[in-house]
Amino acid sequence: MDWKVGQLVISKQGRDRGHSYLIAETAEHYCLLVDGRKVTYEKPKKKNYKHLQGTLINSGSMAQKWAQGERISDREIRDFLNQYSLESGVKEVK
Repeated sequence: MDWKVGQLVISKQGRDRGHSYLIAETAEHYCLLVDGRKVTYEKPKKKNYKHLQGTLINSGSMAQKWAQGERISDREIRDFLNQYSLESGVKEVK
């Protein structure tokens, strides 16, 4: 799968199994994830790609902000995740 910044992903392994995140940064074997709650913009979570399930949902506006180096609020991240998590049956981020 082609992993992109701003893409909605779901954890397949670990204590956070089933939890939804946004990709904040990509690297060769892992990416940095945020959820706007426990995993904030300032402290993203490092996770291996093989432990993630990708989706076709991408937050275009937030991806553009990340690309331009602009700061994104944790509230914006939570709102986006809640909007799509409820539609797809993934756990809600409070």
